[in-house]
Amino acid sequence: MEIIERNFISTDWITLIFMLAFVIIALMKLYKSQLLLGYSIAFFSQGFIESRSNKNPSIFSIFHILIFLFSLLIYSLSLHLIIVNTTDIHITSYLTTLIYVSSFLLVKYIFVKMIILTLKIEEETRYFLFSKTGYLYTIGLWLYPVLILYQYWYSNTNILIIYLLLLLGFRLFLIIKNNKKLIFNHFFYFILYFCTLELAPLLIIYKTTTI
Repeated sequence: MEIIERNFISTDWITLIFMLAFVIIALMKLYKSQLLLGYSIAFFSQGFIESRSNKNPSIFSIFHILIFLFSLLIYSLSLHLIIVNTTDIHITSYLTTLIYVSSFLLVKYIFVKMIILTLKIEEETRYFLFSKTGYLYTIGLWLYPVLILYQYWYSNTNILIIYLLLLLGFRLFLIIKNNKKLIFNHFFYFILYFCTLELAPLLIIYKTTTI
C-alpha cells in the first residue's frame, strides 16, 4: 500500500490574532469606552473627528497605542488573506505582511511629519490628518467582524475585497467632503500626495508579498 502524504495547514494562529484583537478591544472599552464608540461610528459623526482634532491628543496616549495596534493587526491580516495564496497561509508569511505594513506606516508618518514641520502647516492640516487616521481606525473596527465571518463561515475573497474597497472609497469621499476647501485650494498637491503616499506604497506591498 502506497503511503499518501497529507498536507495539513494549521490556521490556529489566525484564531490567536482574533483573540488578541478582541483583548485589545476589551482594554479600549475598559479604558475609554466613549472613544471606542466614537471611532466605531465616526463615519456618521463628523463632530467626533472635529473634537479629536481640536484636542490634538498625543499619538503615544494609551488609547491611541491600543487602537493603532488593533488596526495594524486587522489591516495586516486583511492584506494577508487577500494577496497570499490560500495554500501558503502560514504565520511566517503573515508576519512578513505585518512587517511591511508597520514599516510603511512608520516611514509615511515620519515623511509627512517632516513635510508639515518644514512647511509649518500643522494648524492647516490638523483636521485633514486626523480625519484620515480616524477613518482608518473606523474601517479597522468594521473589518474585524467581517474577517471572522470570512475565516469561519464564508471565505469569498472577492466579497472581502469589495467590502474593503467600499469602506476605503467611503473614507475617501468623507475626507474630500469634509476637507474640500483645503483640498481644492491645493488640488495638485493633494493628487500628488494621494498617489505617492496612499496608492504607490500599497502597490509596493502587494508586489513584494506576492513574489
